[in-house]
Amino acid sequence: MPFRTARRPSARPAHRRAAALCVPVLAAAALAMPTIPAAAAPPGETPGTTAETLLERMGAPDATSAGGPVWSPDATGFAGTATADHPDGTTGGAGGATVVVRDAASLAAHAAEERPLTILVKGEIRIGDGDMIEVASDKTIAGAASGGEIVDGGLYLDEVENVIVRNLTFRDSYVSGDWDGKADDNDNDGIRIDTSDHVWIDHNEFARLGDGQLDIRKDSTAVTASWNFFHDHNKTLGVGWTDNVVTTLTLHHNRFSNVHQRNASLDSVAAGHVYNNWMSGVSSYGINARGGAQVLVESSVFEHARKPLIADDGGHVHQRDNLFQDVWSDAPADTGSTFEASDFYAYTADPVADVVDLLTRHAGTTKTSSNEKLGTRVTVAQDGSGDFLSIDAAVGAASRAKHLAEIVVEPGEYREVVSVWPGAEGLTIRGATGDPADVVITYDKPDDDWANTPTLTVHADGVTLSDLTLENSFSGSGDVPAYALVDSADDTMFADVVVLGDQLAGDPR
Repeated sequence: MPFRTARRPSARPAHRRAAALCVPVLAAAALAMPTIPAAAAPPGETPGTTAETLLERMGAPDATSAGGPVWSPDATGFAGTATADHPDGTTGGAGGATVVVRDAASLAAHAAEERPLTILVKGEIRIGDGDMIEVASDKTIAGAASGGEIVDGGLYLDEVENVIVRNLTFRDSYVSGDWDGKADDNDNDGIRIDTSDHVWIDHNEFARLGDGQLDIRKDSTAVTASWNFFHDHNKTLGVGWTDNVVTTLTLHHNRFSNVHQRNASLDSVAAGHVYNNWMSGVSSYGINARGGAQVLVESSVFEHARKPLIADDGGHVHQRDNLFQDVWSDAPADTGSTFEASDFYAYTADPVADVVDLLTRHAGTTKTSSNEKLGTRVTVAQDGSGDFLSIDAAVGAASRAKHLAEIVVEPGEYREVVSVWPGAEGLTIRGATGDPADVVITYDKPDDDWANTPTLTVHADGVTLSDLTLENSFSGSGDVPAYALVDSADDTMFADVVVLGDQLAGDPR
């Protein structure tokens, strides 16, 4: 059965599209997903269940934080706020049947249905070509206890309302050589939300995608992203694509590891509440409040991060009780008071000292801790024959591993930014052939660029680089450094490494 993707026009009736969006002003009521009455169900379906039973079917552990259950039965943050159209906040497929899907065609068919529905994803669903399956209103899409993965594709929420996505891994739509996500055939997001209302994105994992991992766009409101794990990516979480300052968004208990930019980029956000997040390894910038955005950032951890918190283009950010460790380039921004999230909903932030431990144990899916298995030697190859398509992704995995690793890079030109973060001490990166001309790592940004991005930066001690060419191909003014290599660590070893461009030995800060 062919399935509908974001590249095809939507046939959704007008009455299913989201209502006019505005900033919610009601405090969240205590939510309880309705009990679905037992009834005869068509073959392949079971009657819907309580929220607690759904948590069991996802294999959600029983764990708590200061704000309540780590795996909440009810939507949190702005997604949980009550409005006239959604008096119980975001409830997804509650009130409808439950189906189990194991392939892309079944997922697409059920996701497009015009009825409330809970869809349990079982196993790996490979979509292909980065295509995005459209999701209609009143849906819960969740990974089963045995694991659920969306591979080489994503989900597209376009002018819908009342959708929940939980416990899914979105991975590997990366287009070899297109680290910037600019190729004509690469608009491969993990989840894209356009002009939609009441959406909860909870306990998912996003890795090695083509363009954005999670994009929240075009006047979407009442959105929460919570307890997700974003890693090994360039453009992580973008919000905006509009001049209207109406979006309401909560980001809480999300983990970001080995990321570059948009962590998040909060453009034209009327109220953006960011709390209890952990960013570790940020090579461009962390959170950016821009375009008139009003942002509150609290009780979050920023470590090994360039420009961890900035305000740009008329954006406003207020920060309190955050922890900044090994950060550089700009002092964390604070433009003064913005808004109080407690005026919109009840919440309790965890102490900032507990955030790293909480997110190490609980961010991502029920399978996240076992998803990433790194051998003592991994291979990077652009033709797909290796363990990774990009060097950056391999190095990020190595920085989280509990043992030393060697990364062997097959021949090719790798246009990407590579940062060897603390945690990857003793790592070796070497070209497979022994000839540095065969493996070229290249990028093209100068030191005064907003991204200020060296091609390769070493932050971990005892790293060995061998049989590589490191290049910065920026062709502008020679008065501006364009770093191919920055080495800020101790005991870095170089063996047959060619550097084409500027290099800096020492702390880049």
